[in-house]
Amino acid sequence: MDLSEYCKSLPKIELHAHLTGSLSDETVLKLLRAKQAEGGANLPQSAEVTIQRGHKRTLEECFEVFRILHCLTDNLSAIKTIARDVIQEFVADNVRYLELRTTPKSINGVMTKNQYIDTVLEAMIDEMKLNTITIRLLISIDRSRGLDDAWDTLQLAKQYAAHERFKNLICGIDISGNPRAGNLVEYIPVLREAKQCGLKLSVHLAEVVNEKETLEVLKTELIDRIGHGTFIHPETGGSQELMQLVKDQGIPLELCLSSNIKSGTVKSAEAHHFSCWRKDKHPVVICTDDKGVFSTTLSEEYKICAETFHLKKTDLRELCLAAVEMTFLSQEEKDRLRQTILKDLDKLTHIESV
Repeated sequence: MDLSEYCKSLPKIELHAHLTGSLSDETVLKLLRAKQAEGGANLPQSAEVTIQRGHKRTLEECFEVFRILHCLTDNLSAIKTIARDVIQEFVADNVRYLELRTTPKSINGVMTKNQYIDTVLEAMIDEMKLNTITIRLLISIDRSRGLDDAWDTLQLAKQYAAHERFKNLICGIDISGNPRAGNLVEYIPVLREAKQCGLKLSVHLAEVVNEKETLEVLKTELIDRIGHGTFIHPETGGSQELMQLVKDQGIPLELCLSSNIKSGTVKSAEAHHFSCWRKDKHPVVICTDDKGVFSTTLSEEYKICAETFHLKKTDLRELCLAAVEMTFLSQEEKDRLRQTILKDLDKLTHIESV
């Protein structure tokens, strides 16, 4: 079994997947052509060409994809389509546990934030009935939208976390958005209340150099997982103090190689901070971020890590298994997931030995 096939066969865990950015080119083209048939309002003329460029897209074209996606996800039917398609694509990539994250969207006269979340959750329920995958949702707060919107999103998350039908599907809050917008320190009261309500926190931190902000947020000891954390380790532009805070609190990092490279925050795979944290035996999980926009899959990310950092198949197995503890599941759910992953890994080992 070659490396690509082996990575595809691994039972994987995805903990950093933005719903809209995870759309495959095929799904985007399907939505794009449907929108064009209706008149294609607000869509750039180059939209279809940009989508079809796939992994050859430039950074500017990747940002254009985000703009195209915003235009396409403007109704509940489209939201239902993207949620189902994204989940099915992760299933096809042998992802056994998926934490999706999305920012609630409202459009006057078209959909409310509640209707948006309801649609995503219903799609999750439907797909879990049909496939061997467990899915949970992180409701995203966009730091570029201001504090009022953040408080509103937190109230929405609290509402769903208490909902009889949906409460077991909501596993926490994601803080994301343009890392250069606003000051994350101002959001600390929101983070604190979220934790007091029992919600786990995954925070995009140090995507760009901002030691003061990163330091203040880490000192709160509120964060359960860090998204990216590109400029925390002293070997990659961070500092000893930042690294020590992360280590002392044992905060796992969600690492997205292709995303960081294509967005320009990391120069190359070899320069990625994965190696620094792995060398220190700190918990890390390989993720995709926006697999559609950056034309990747979780299997491909595992392969890139293996080839770049000379990981053995046993190392890849250990990464899959270690990711169980980094999920936002209860301990009982983690134990069940661990047994599933172990069973699949044993099957894979048997296939390799035949």
